[in-house]
Amino acid sequence: MLEAANINKSFDGTQVLNNISLEVDTGKILCIVGPSGAGKTTLLRIITGLEKADTGQFKIDGKAFDPESNTTNEAMIGVVFQDFRLFPHLNVLENITLAPQLALHQSKAEANAKAKEILTQLGLEDKADIYPFQLSGGQKQRVAIARALALNPKILCYDEPTSALDPGLRESVAQLIERLKAQGMTQIVVTHDMEFAQNIADKILTVKPNREA
Repeated sequence: MLEAANINKSFDGTQVLNNISLEVDTGKILCIVGPSGAGKTTLLRIITGLEKADTGQFKIDGKAFDPESNTTNEAMIGVVFQDFRLFPHLNVLENITLAPQLALHQSKAEANAKAKEILTQLGLEDKADIYPFQLSGGQKQRVAIARALALNPKILCYDEPTSALDPGLRESVAQLIERLKAQGMTQIVVTHDMEFAQNIADKILTVKPNREA
């Protein structure tokens, strides 16, 4: 279980997050929803250690946790960015194996074997040697998910996973997230799409711009 309590964050004197608390049970899906400017992505960036909260506490499985020092395999939180952030000069396999070799000190053979297993799981086994520009939007997203999964995260976070995709692909994204849930993955999804959230979420957290709070 991930718990966050009394998370506050300001930028240049403007408070973006005001005493936000949340919890998501192991193997469940939490969706964070709200309008643009409400701080959804800021909250996700804090959870994943990309931003530092001004105040607040985090726990994973009842133990204090600092997202900024999210470097151990046991406490890893993975993130799938809205714009995928694949390296254009690396092929699919190289995109997935780079971080495990650098962060987890896996051998190339070990990282390759794990990556190929994940690619097969995500229906991308024939895409290992091609480059991001050759992929569709949906394929890029699955590669981004594969890259996050290769780090063996305890929790997987998504920033607007449907926003860069054609509407027809929304259902396939929901199915993939549900499949990962069935395998025991804890997931946090930031989305502006309430219908999508209602279809996949075990719990929904609605955040509002601070002036509306």
